[in-house]
Amino acid sequence: MRNTKHQEAVLNFLKEAEKAVTADQIREGISEKINKTTVYRMLDRFVEADKVHFVTGQDGKAYYALCQHQHNSKENHLHNHLHFQCNQCGKVECLPEKIQVPRLKEYHVEETQLLLIGTCKRCKI
Repeated sequence: MRNTKHQEAVLNFLKEAEKAVTADQIREGISEKINKTTVYRMLDRFVEADKVHFVTGQDGKAYYALCQHQHNSKENHLHNHLHFQCNQCGKVECLPEKIQVPRLKEYHVEETQLLLIGTCKRCKI
């Protein structure tokens, strides 16, 4: 995938984000003017290239974050870390805790989405 000015802007935004973000948040947060369809196409390509992963929040929206580790094989690239969505402020974040995804006989797992929902530490106070 060739790197364009718009792709760089999206990747830089994701790199600076302290949480997982929606396509709309990306569009609003970057200075480049990019239409919504283009942002979704870029994000889809980044997911396919294992640069970005997403989790579907309880609101049905996809929340995107940069992949911390690049993998050579699509087979080992399961996002087995936890995601947390606060039901008070709506923030979605990647957590460092990992879950061991079992190997299931006669099944080929292509994707995992692990979302915990509750109250974050800031809203809990």
